[in-house]
Amino acid sequence: MTTPAQIHEVPASAVFTLLRGRPDGLNPAEVESRRRELGPNRLRPPSRWRWARLLAKHAFNFFSLLLDLAAGVCFVADAIQPGEGMGLLGWALLGVSVLNILFAFAQEMRAEQAMEALKRFLPQQVRVRRAGVECQVLAEELVPGDVLRVGEGDRIAADARLVESEDLLVNNAPLTGESRSQALRTTAAKGRLIESPNILFAGCGVLRGRGTAVVFATGHRTELGKIAALSRDVRRAPSPLQRETGRMVRVLTLIAVVMGLIFFAYGVASGRSLWINIVFMLGIIVANVPEGLLPTFTLALSMASLRLAHKQVLVKNLEAVESLGAVHVICTDKTGTLTLNRLAISDLVDPVSGASMDTPDGRRGLLEAALIASELRPATSQEAGAPCWSGDPLDVALAAYHAEQIGPPERLLAETRRHFPFDLARRREAGVFAEGDEILFAIKGAWESLRPLIGQIQDGAGQHHVADDQTLAVCDRAVHRLSSQGRRVIAVAARRLERLPDPKAPEESLERGLVLRGLIALDDPIRPEVPAAVSRCQGAGIQVVLITGDHPDTAEAVARACGILRPDEPAARRVLHGEELERLREHRLVERLREGVAVFARTTPEQKMKIVLALKRLGRVVAMTGDGVNDSPALKAADVGIAMGASGTDVAREAADIVLLDDNFASITAGVEEGRAVFANMRRFTTYVLASNVPEIAPFLLYILLPVPLALTVIQILSIDLGTDLLPAIGLGQEPPERDLMRQPPRRRDERLLSWPLMRTAYLFLGLIQAAFSLVLFFLVLHQGGWQWGQELAETAPLYQSATGLTLAAIMLMQVGNVIARRSEHGSGLDRGLFANRLILLGIAVEILLSWAVLYFEPIRSVLHTGPVELWVYALAWLGIPLVFGLDGVRKFMGKRHGRTVG
Repeated sequence: MTTPAQIHEVPASAVFTLLRGRPDGLNPAEVESRRRELGPNRLRPPSRWRWARLLAKHAFNFFSLLLDLAAGVCFVADAIQPGEGMGLLGWALLGVSVLNILFAFAQEMRAEQAMEALKRFLPQQVRVRRAGVECQVLAEELVPGDVLRVGEGDRIAADARLVESEDLLVNNAPLTGESRSQALRTTAAKGRLIESPNILFAGCGVLRGRGTAVVFATGHRTELGKIAALSRDVRRAPSPLQRETGRMVRVLTLIAVVMGLIFFAYGVASGRSLWINIVFMLGIIVANVPEGLLPTFTLALSMASLRLAHKQVLVKNLEAVESLGAVHVICTDKTGTLTLNRLAISDLVDPVSGASMDTPDGRRGLLEAALIASELRPATSQEAGAPCWSGDPLDVALAAYHAEQIGPPERLLAETRRHFPFDLARRREAGVFAEGDEILFAIKGAWESLRPLIGQIQDGAGQHHVADDQTLAVCDRAVHRLSSQGRRVIAVAARRLERLPDPKAPEESLERGLVLRGLIALDDPIRPEVPAAVSRCQGAGIQVVLITGDHPDTAEAVARACGILRPDEPAARRVLHGEELERLREHRLVERLREGVAVFARTTPEQKMKIVLALKRLGRVVAMTGDGVNDSPALKAADVGIAMGASGTDVAREAADIVLLDDNFASITAGVEEGRAVFANMRRFTTYVLASNVPEIAPFLLYILLPVPLALTVIQILSIDLGTDLLPAIGLGQEPPERDLMRQPPRRRDERLLSWPLMRTAYLFLGLIQAAFSLVLFFLVLHQGGWQWGQELAETAPLYQSATGLTLAAIMLMQVGNVIARRSEHGSGLDRGLFANRLILLGIAVEILLSWAVLYFEPIRSVLHTGPVELWVYALAWLGIPLVFGLDGVRKFMGKRHGRTVG
């Protein structure tokens, strides 16, 4: 088979020879042979066993294996010595392990849906010519060499070389990202295959006309298939949260296992029984591992994603919430994201004076010529407030302006006119209109495209001037002035014809002796909320980078209007043209980014990947916006892929982590703030949960080192980790952002969730306070009951159960003071409003209620093996609330005074 690099460069007459086909189509034997050789015309799906690999990955991580091992030991111990509660402990540990596996697995099973979205671009049936007969076949049965017939409204099923065309117009936007239509022809072409005007591309649609083409690439060999493979094969690096949770699990697991083994060995060496040592080792491990922490992470992210949904931000990957809060750079496009995507005529410019055109006849002639060169049709359905015409937004804006200034333009939309569709390579379109004896050829497009074709220039009064260097320079200056104001500029030219042109005459034959009628300036207004949103990002230390296909002057003006560039800042250092970007190697692009480039103009969607990789090489966390099929690799390569919900394609939306339902940049800023709040809340509840580990571990250490009873049992520890601690931790995960959160720089890429300041606060301060106070109360109850040093107590002894019950109740109550203090990193916690977070209030109520129930409610006491104490002793346990809260307030005050991180 021929290579795609050859197929568009040969004349139509040679296509069948290259593809070993015939004009009357392949015969059944040839079709079957090629299908066996190349496979069906469908994209490669992800592995059907991918779900099993994901499940295995989470089932065999350190945390899960540790809990499974501990559960297994519990089951063995229960079989050896039943009735000790070890079986219940084993089931509890196994349940926590399964819960964590399912949470993590559910988060990842949304992957690879981009492949399913890509499949929806392909039709189920197509028309082909085989063995001289035209028939319909399934799209997946196409093979190279098939003769494909297409018409208006068809979705193209494979890459095919056009050999016959009747006014064929296609929309390649799903592949190229360009929203303009593309006219096709059968003649040979040079240059890149993706830009060839003689190729039908899989996944794209036919807007008008009919044609015959020969298939040369199917399935994953098509251009769409290559993008799908690239999108699938791009491996996104682990998110900041994935790295941090993985590290935290490893650290806590290592601490738990090492401590358990050390003291198991110590117990064996000191002559304690194997049974006591096993129970003791399990207690150390269970006390060190915060079983409820990972589910709390997931719930915090889930609740944040629900809040973002109310702000028009749809989160598809939960971890992307936190990743968005960690971004250093946001790469955004212009149209619809920074602007309203509502084109409106702002000025008609006299090409001779360069000023606004003020003569009615001149304005009428300019607008009529522009409409003749447009592809505009009456709207098929009319809703209240909707435009009366359909077509390109530019053409609709022209029609609306004509209707407002002159009158309805219906006479210019007669079916007898001839239209030459917009040519992407030449960046212009044209049309012929006949009315009576007057025949007019009109053309409109980019000024750079029309400038070489201009022979004369017409002023507003209808006078013609020779298009010499001096008069053209006036137009150059006008275009530059308007573009630098952020406006889109369209040049319009025309000439009168003596007779109607031959229907088969190419547009190029009419493009001579053109008279420039004027320039049309259009505005796409900046969204009013965008400058403030960009300012908030910059105040938060986040760089905003604009990537657009517009003219550099327009890109610069929009960047200045939005605040991406300062008004007095020179553009030479900050704006990079797409042609220069194409030539730059990655290391040189990295240098330009380091020098401060913030605007990329006249870029292609393919260049987004190059920008993403260069920014990541600088160590930045990158968020990238996109809407087209060919944006999907860049969306996956970025740390956070953001697709447009209103204007984007299904493929971009499926490849992204986040979808903006309103296509609004300000929604990204809201997501950044929410992501930062999530990370801050994670630090809050991690500190809160880890603080109770020390009073859980301390009884086991005293028990192995001193002749004293065990102050907490394993079941009692689980009642804290999976009971009373869970709801307040979830409440801390819902705390709103602090006021100065968006005035702080983004955290460093290597900043830890389980940092030394956090561990110091949790273990060496809060944990030690709780351990000391709870153990004092434990020994107080024993002393009041007549216990003597070194005396052993049975687990069923009422004195022992009362002492452990009070220890458990004291830890629960001290966690009330801890959760209030954790609400603010620098303040007391009460300053945020005690009744503002209902989940925390509910969690506090549960902790207080259970602190009473473990001592005085028989059903709870029987499960946890606790007993009652005198009310005055229980009242002493309440002193733990102001003790923890007050001492932590002193610590925060001293930390702020000495400029330390307080946490």
